[in-house]
Amino acid sequence: MELKGEMSMLNVLHLQSTDLKEISQQIEAKRDEVPAFFLNSPVVVDCSSITDDLKKLDLKGLKACLTDLMFVPVGVRGIEPEQQAMVTKSGWPVLRAGPKKSTSKPSGKESSKPDESAKTDGDSEIQAQVSEEKATISRIIEKPVRSGQQVFVDEGDAVLLTHTSAGSEVMASGSVHVYGALRGRVLAGVHGDTNARIFCRSLDAELIAIAGRYQLLDEGDTDLRGKPAVIRLDGEKLIIEALE
Repeated sequence: MELKGEMSMLNVLHLQSTDLKEISQQIEAKRDEVPAFFLNSPVVVDCSSITDDLKKLDLKGLKACLTDLMFVPVGVRGIEPEQQAMVTKSGWPVLRAGPKKSTSKPSGKESSKPDESAKTDGDSEIQAQVSEEKATISRIIEKPVRSGQQVFVDEGDAVLLTHTSAGSEVMASGSVHVYGALRGRVLAGVHGDTNARIFCRSLDAELIAIAGRYQLLDEGDTDLRGKPAVIRLDGEKLIIEALE
């Protein structure tokens, strides 16, 4: 046998509350935005913000909730050493602590939802630079999006100045612009914007989606493989056209 370390896509659910009903509603709402994206997606639960109230959280109920919503519960992290026995007794594996949270003030209201960076331990964080004049319009990502990384722009367009790798994922509420090879999975208009589009200089994606309508790309699906392309939504159908 062989035991190898591999990059794998993990969503991280940062809990801000112990109210299981509220958590369930928020997870379900997030899942329903792009159900194909989150189907059978592994989830790590980070409890670092609720360690003082962890006893109030129904951990067994949380695991059942995630399973019912078609997520794959992986483990719990961000707990105190004395809480480990309680967590494992509830049926959850305990994982090592994740990256420390940024001390900068987040924009908007926080909620219990999968981590937008969704990276594994040891993965360097993708640095996104946001134009001050167009802060609500686009987010610029200067570094390549590697396999096992995820970019999620909750408000506006995602503008990637280089390429994305196979096994990566890019999501945006607006359009997605990739000034390089587009590989992996890409989802535009995740909040339902049917006018969102996907632009790339070289199309080699595994999955494309706009406003919840998605398509797995096989070799024979388009003759624009490896070429500049734009993807738009026409009714319920995704249209792939040459980008001129």
